[in-house]
Amino acid sequence: MKKLYPTFADSHNYRGTTQNLHRLTNLESDALRASILERDKYTCAYCGFAAKEWQTITYLNGNPGDNTKSNLVTTCPMCSLVLNTPLGCQIEGIVELYEKSDYTQNEIVQMTRKLRSEGKTDDQIRRTLGLQIKVPYKMNKEYLKGLYAFVSSWKGSWGQVEEALAYGYAHGNKSSKN
Repeated sequence: MKKLYPTFADSHNYRGTTQNLHRLTNLESDALRASILERDKYTCAYCGFAAKEWQTITYLNGNPGDNTKSNLVTTCPMCSLVLNTPLGCQIEGIVELYEKSDYTQNEIVQMTRKLRSEGKTDDQIRRTLGLQIKVPYKMNKEYLKGLYAFVSSWKGSWGQVEEALAYGYAHGNKSSKN
């Protein structure tokens, strides 16, 4: 599994200021996405969660102009929120950041999904994970890299994010790849 930690992609890469940025057509994008999901067997590169629904594709180097297959991996909704902390912390308001944890970020995602599917509350999950010293979000990669992200069950602003996360909780890692 790839090491997971809170971060974000450089917004300049997504605003077309990167030289030689090649934007894919919708058809090209859909085909590339399908090939990456299939190659990765619909399994998140960071936590191992496998599901045919709601998985996303992430640019390893944060550059959406680099559409080489070696730069793309499958990510689940929870890991995607950790990798895109501005979305999770500021826009959705469902990602909390902590200075200490008894587990790695990858394990936090895995255990949160399992415990939530067992009906545990956010407080119970935080205690189990040993999350301590809640801190505010700052748009600083070095600051974020030393923190642990927790995806709470608080309902965000987008129905799709809520639905995607609920899918993972309800199906655990047993979701079929049929």
